[in-house]
Amino acid sequence: MPPQEQGLSWHVDTHEHKERSADWYWTLGLGALAGAALAVFFGNVLLGVILLLGGGSLGFLVARGPREHQVRVDQKGVTLDGTLYPYKNITSFWVEEGNDPKLLLTTSGMLHPQLVVPLLSAARAQSVRAYLRRFATEVEQHAHLGEHLAELFGL
Repeated sequence: MPPQEQGLSWHVDTHEHKERSADWYWTLGLGALAGAALAVFFGNVLLGVILLLGGGSLGFLVARGPREHQVRVDQKGVTLDGTLYPYKNITSFWVEEGNDPKLLLTTSGMLHPQLVVPLLSAARAQSVRAYLRRFATEVEQHAHLGEHLAELFGL
């Protein structure tokens, strides 16, 4: 069986880790605290709690390093860290080429309507596109706003 028939597999990091200064964390904490205080002042305690939890979560996620993910594309579907996304649940895909090639998968899932997977090289981008064309519909798409915000915050 040719290697292409067995599928493609690679490892990627969740994000490129950027070191943050103590001032960055202080700014985040004070911003969350000020937002929560304003929310409570205007009578919205729940928003205040959400802002504090969000600021703490963001600080924790930025502080931890990137995690490594295993990605596999085969005849069953796309597997990300052991979670299989079968082709029947993949609405469409797009391979975004350029300096930082990415695979964008639109799924029918509620929690993960779009998956963005780094491809790390132009050669892999071409291989993945050729392989996925056999099983899924290729539709041009762009990463959602949440993906851009995650990149901005280094998540």
